[in-house]
Amino acid sequence: MKTTLKLLAIVAALLSAPCAFAHTVSTSYGKLRIEGPQVHLQLTVGLLDFHNGPNLDRNADGKVSREELDLGIPSLVEAIKTNYGVLAPEEPHSITIEKFDFQGEDAARIDLLYDFDHEVNDLRITSTLHRITQPDHRHLLALGEGDDTRQGVLNLQNPTVDIDVDGQTVFEVFSDFLKLGVEHILTGYDHLAFLAGLLLATTTLLSLVKVVTSFTAAHSVTLALATFNIVSLPPRLIESLIALTIAYVAIENFTGKTFVHRWKITFLFGLVHGFGFSNVLKELNLSRGNLVISLFSFNAGVEIGQLFFVCVIFPLVLVALKSKWKEQFLSATSLLIMGLGFYWFVERAFLT
Repeated sequence: MKTTLKLLAIVAALLSAPCAFAHTVSTSYGKLRIEGPQVHLQLTVGLLDFHNGPNLDRNADGKVSREELDLGIPSLVEAIKTNYGVLAPEEPHSITIEKFDFQGEDAARIDLLYDFDHEVNDLRITSTLHRITQPDHRHLLALGEGDDTRQGVLNLQNPTVDIDVDGQTVFEVFSDFLKLGVEHILTGYDHLAFLAGLLLATTTLLSLVKVVTSFTAAHSVTLALATFNIVSLPPRLIESLIALTIAYVAIENFTGKTFVHRWKITFLFGLVHGFGFSNVLKELNLSRGNLVISLFSFNAGVEIGQLFFVCVIFPLVLVALKSKWKEQFLSATSLLIMGLGFYWFVERAFLT
């Protein structure tokens, strides 16, 4: 009877999964080039990402046509001007559109020219694009070419970055990517769901150390391999596999059966999650000069965020598993995590 009820519960989780909350990161990209008193900005934005801004999809068919882009570009650029600032250190005396076009099927590349009254030596970039997209929006910024490239990440928590055109110190690179690593893990709800699933079956300090160590070692390996382009896998495949790792761990917790030692399966799945972490660094197109320090500090940030999550959640899990509601807690949380895992898999494998 218990087995039948558990099977029915799994089916219910699968059927209800589409109603579960999924985390889709909102991202835009900015590439800056300075020529004396002029700053060229190459901005790439998702055309359907402006949930609180201009609606470019006028006929509501889920895509933006050439005609809709041409009609909507004035309002889109005005919204960008209001929520994206390029200062040196004062405001430019003019901002003009150089050109615009589609970037893939659902994104646009907009080239803007900022004119100043003097040669630009220092820049302050501000982004409040989260106001017209969604609160978790992040803007990935790059200035320069090749080994002279400097990067930055702007979001709700860090809306401003100051750029010294002459260069960026090692400490500044380390600090920026440490913050990026912490933010990435704490806003990566799929990775947190996976960690939560692991903690549900971790009842001793020794088992916790084994699980955390194996996950850390595994994702550090593939993060480095992918960032250095030694191994490259399609992001869609990796994101879909990450979703399945979440569902698998939750099924083991729910059925009470462990098919492989938890630390071993954690190492295997950690290799997959490492490729997921690497997507952020690959999107930034890091220069070789900053690659090693960026990789190290980003991974350190991921570990700090991960340890913070574990330190907060693990004691709560222990208390719950020692209470009289142990079975109900384990079943309910496992079903929730399982539903999220299967929903994300369907969304990533078939709907995007």
